[in-house]
Amino acid sequence: MDLDALSGVIAYKHTGDDVTTVTAAVDRITINHPLQELCDLELSGQVTYATGRSSMEISLQVAKAPIKGAKVKKEDILMTCAFTMVALDPSTKKPVAISPIKVETAEEKRLFALGEKNSNEKKALAKNGLHKQTPNDEESDLIHATWLKQIEYHGWPNHRFLFCGSLIYICRPQCRHSKTLQCNIYG
Repeated sequence: MDLDALSGVIAYKHTGDDVTTVTAAVDRITINHPLQELCDLELSGQVTYATGRSSMEISLQVAKAPIKGAKVKKEDILMTCAFTMVALDPSTKKPVAISPIKVETAEEKRLFALGEKNSNEKKALAKNGLHKQTPNDEESDLIHATWLKQIEYHGWPNHRFLFCGSLIYICRPQCRHSKTLQCNIYG
């Protein structure tokens, strides 16, 4: 089973079969310890953040399978992941409310607080994204430096710029010694 399928199964168990659940984002994948040997793996997960709206955070863990009756040791955890899943109405495809999770233990409270922090950080990033505002000075400098490196690699004399109304054609050889041009259209 892959990680996305596992997060879908966990979300399905939380929401039931009255809704369609889709993956909205793979928020993070952290490799704690690389796999060094062939062994059985244990994939596990749970809903760690759901407030009653349409989305939920699913936290997954991939670990070396412990011997029967034992718990997974911290050093055997190979990877942790977080997925954001969203519940949709099957007919309208619009978000629908789901049950919030009940946090009771100290570990559940810790995971819920972490999920809330992650949710707030994603919302803050969305407000500052390039779709909402122009790059700041530091971002503009980074974009310019990347552009200069690209020119250094491809060579400035090999580019041809054509302006047609609101479209810009940037043409360059398909490879360094080719006379055939590859054109990208922007606009």
